[in-house]
Amino acid sequence: MSINMNSLPGEKPSMNSVIPKGNYHAKVIKSEMKTPKTPGRPDYLSAECNITDPVSGASMGKFWINLYESDAQLVRYQLGRFIKAVGLNITGEFELKDLTKMINGRELMVDICPEERKDGGAPQRSVVDISADCFYPIQDMKEEDPSAVFMNAVSAPEAAPAVQMNY
Repeated sequence: MSINMNSLPGEKPSMNSVIPKGNYHAKVIKSEMKTPKTPGRPDYLSAECNITDPVSGASMGKFWINLYESDAQLVRYQLGRFIKAVGLNITGEFELKDLTKMINGRELMVDICPEERKDGGAPQRSVVDISADCFYPIQDMKEEDPSAVFMNAVSAPEAAPAVQMNY
């Protein structure tokens, strides 16, 4: 097969990695500690997740959640939300690397948004939406979220219907 050199793209494509802003179902399929590219920074936990739309069940692809050890309040808040969202009850002290042994196969809901680039270009990937609460247990979804009604109906079929009609 020959390659038409005149038809090669001039800019890097997004490779379908941009997940639209929203709340998605995530299942952790792999987690590991990684060393950052910047020297002197501590290792961080990277959790690879399969992402699906909670209403349609359509696959949205893979997504990576990165968790860090830090004294910064937002970073600590995100870590706490993640631990609760995956259903772990951790007390006392622990090391971040210990989470890699506990989170594979766990499910949660995650707020995702396209990453804003400093150069004003189109987003190349999506990130955890820190303007929201980031992570949620599946059973505790926000009631105003339309996907929560679906998730509650699926997880609790004996619950009263969300729509009531008067005759």
